[in-house]
Amino acid sequence: MGPLDRGILLLYTLTTTLLFLALAAFFAGWQEPFNELMREAALPGQQEILWILGGLYVLIGVRLFWKGLVIERKKQAVVQDGELGDVRVSLTAIESLAEKVVSPINGVRDVRAKVVSAPQGINMHMNINVSPDINVPALSKDIQQQVRDSVLNVAGIAVHEVRVAVESFTSRKNRVE
Repeated sequence: MGPLDRGILLLYTLTTTLLFLALAAFFAGWQEPFNELMREAALPGQQEILWILGGLYVLIGVRLFWKGLVIERKKQAVVQDGELGDVRVSLTAIESLAEKVVSPINGVRDVRAKVVSAPQGINMHMNINVSPDINVPALSKDIQQQVRDSVLNVAGIAVHEVRVAVESFTSRKNRVE
């Protein structure tokens, strides 16, 4: 959640709290401020403004609800904490490295990698399309070893787990145009 959403959340919770405090005061017997508010709302042009503000309030609530549900991926993985500062490599760079390592392997037709941060290092999920005449267990073991070694050698990040999922068997290699 960015600073704008945090500011909106602050205003939203503050106004909601004040609204419920006013509602509690009304139910406790202090009805004069509520009656004054109802007289003001009955003036010409005020109801349209109240409908617009109510709709805006609902939209803000939906946005904040959505932001609360969406899980944001970490953008970077720490490689080394040195005396001169942190060295960071983005997860998309690691995904790209893994895809470049796996693409030339014999039998692999298409590959997509996804990196997930883990306490021990990172976890890698590889989705591949392979030739129909390939030995999948041997290919998977080769992919796992090459990805683990390459990421460790190039980025210095320990790969804890490499999951390989064969999505399809195809006889032609995808072209990049």
